[in-house]
Amino acid sequence: MLAGAFACLLLSFSPISSRADIYQWEDSRGTLHFTDDISTIPQAYRKKATQLMREAPSVISPLQTSPPPGGEPPAPSMGGLSQEEETARDAARQKEELASEVEQQKAKIAAKEKHIREVDDKRSLAVNPLRNRLVDQADLDLYDKYMAELPGDKERLKETESRLESIK
Repeated sequence: MLAGAFACLLLSFSPISSRADIYQWEDSRGTLHFTDDISTIPQAYRKKATQLMREAPSVISPLQTSPPPGGEPPAPSMGGLSQEEETARDAARQKEELASEVEQQKAKIAAKEKHIREVDDKRSLAVNPLRNRLVDQADLDLYDKYMAELPGDKERLKETESRLESIK
């Protein structure tokens, strides 16, 4: 019994080649989505979903210790797509990544602005005339940090949005 458990443990750590079906679909706003589970695609978009194949990861030779110069290694071919289709797919993926980054940056900025408003409201005589709501020192420290970070965050958001617009 112990030998069987040991064998199972060894098998769980052995390298196994994997292959997964990847599905691509576009929603009504034109946003491209990718998933490996077709059941996560809303029913209205399933008929228009495209099945892509992801090849098993390639093994780097012992002599090659780093990716080739010039950035990331080329992505594996997805089932015989032409160069134009691969370029369009890469542009769509980059557009989706940038759109996601923009949304994350907007959420981050909104959360910081909300914290700043809440601290300002607690400190305001108009909203809190009796000054009965105290501001915790940790909140004040965070307030100062966020006030210093917001201009840079907003500048990065503008840069990301302009990169996204250049792709469209």
